[in-house]
Amino acid sequence: MSDYSRKFAKKLKPFLDEKVFTVSEFVNFVNGLLEPLKISKVVVKGEVGEDIYVNEKNGWAIFNLIDEEGSRISCFGISHVIERLGVNLEPGLEVKVTGYPEVRKNKGRFSFQTTRISLVGEGDLKRQFEILKEKLKKEGFFDPEKKEPIPDFPQKIALITSKGSDAEKDFITHLEDYGFKVITYSSRVEGDSAIKDIIKGIEKLNRNHPDLELIVITRGGGSWESLQAFNSEEVVKAAFSSKIPIISGIGHENDLTLLDLVADKRVSTPTDAGKFLSQSWKDAEKRILNSEKNLSIATRRMINRAERRFDEYINFFDRKLIQKLKLKEKDLDYLLNSLTDKIKNKIDKFYSLEKEIKSQDYKIKSKLKNNIDKVDKLKTNLQKNKRRWEKSLENKLSEKKEKLSLSSPDLKLKQGYSITKKESGIVRSVDQLTDNDLIKTTFKDGEVQSRVKKND
Repeated sequence: MSDYSRKFAKKLKPFLDEKVFTVSEFVNFVNGLLEPLKISKVVVKGEVGEDIYVNEKNGWAIFNLIDEEGSRISCFGISHVIERLGVNLEPGLEVKVTGYPEVRKNKGRFSFQTTRISLVGEGDLKRQFEILKEKLKKEGFFDPEKKEPIPDFPQKIALITSKGSDAEKDFITHLEDYGFKVITYSSRVEGDSAIKDIIKGIEKLNRNHPDLELIVITRGGGSWESLQAFNSEEVVKAAFSSKIPIISGIGHENDLTLLDLVADKRVSTPTDAGKFLSQSWKDAEKRILNSEKNLSIATRRMINRAERRFDEYINFFDRKLIQKLKLKEKDLDYLLNSLTDKIKNKIDKFYSLEKEIKSQDYKIKSKLKNNIDKVDKLKTNLQKNKRRWEKSLENKLSEKKEKLSLSSPDLKLKQGYSITKKESGIVRSVDQLTDNDLIKTTFKDGEVQSRVKKND
């Protein structure tokens, strides 16, 4: 007897010395003593005995669990507990049963109430793995089209693993500095209790953190038995039901679990999980650098093309303006020459008239000697008129020259006016312009180009 048993018996002795139980009271008393085991549940390992009774109608089974020393306990399990095992319950099968003991009132027999059965031997575990894998595959849990897409640049991530484990350290270490926000949900990752923890973690994160972009479930490598939590049907169904995409990073390179098959993305190790989440950010960084380089080259080419086109436009408009000015100069020369010819003709006519007058004067003098005073006076008047006419003609000529000078384009430019042109010629009205036209404006001290922005 253990020290704990002695102490417990010592405490019970005063009560037991004065108590006489009925059968029901005693069964209830024994079950009361076993109550802590029912709450906490215990795990017992052994081999399935020869006597197995299955009641298919009511959906339960009774079997014995034995060990090498010949000890045995009777186990009771309902149908879904047996089915979750994944293989037939056969004599000689090495298993672990999770549950609690009790004394059956109506039978008066000690029985172990089984809530979970799992295999122990590696060969049996592999066989269970293949059977369960095929079953879940047929039910569509591993279909690629049912997987959630993994976001390219995740930041809000939840990690389900054992707090402070090497798996957690490896994952965090290989997450590069891209502003990741990681929530760690501490879970056992081995044994039957791990199944409950992992499922609870998936459900709680989905319920309380719907803004999460990814859930990463990870642990280090191990034996087939140590990875059993990740090969359970319950964990597979919980992962399949998650609204948040799940990445699995279980064990080492060659370890493959059912969680890997149902996960939206599988990586080999906790380290690879950290590297995978950082990769899209690293690729984006490279793409940005390449884009900046390509943009710089393209921008330089565009600027060079624009400069060439600008120079071409300037040269084109320079030539056009010079041609227009030369034409105006020719027109002005023509007008001046024409005016000069007309004035010359007028003067020639005047001189002819003067000659005629002199001739007539001579004739008159000859004929009208008596009217010399009148003729002299007339001559004087004619001389005065001549000077007035000449002055008048000179004034008119000066006015014409001044008007021509005032209409000169150069003078207009010096007076603050400008000449606006586009490719089709001089712009004389806003109706000649359309939105986004390229125009060139000439001032007295230079030229500018601009784009038209017309208001409705």
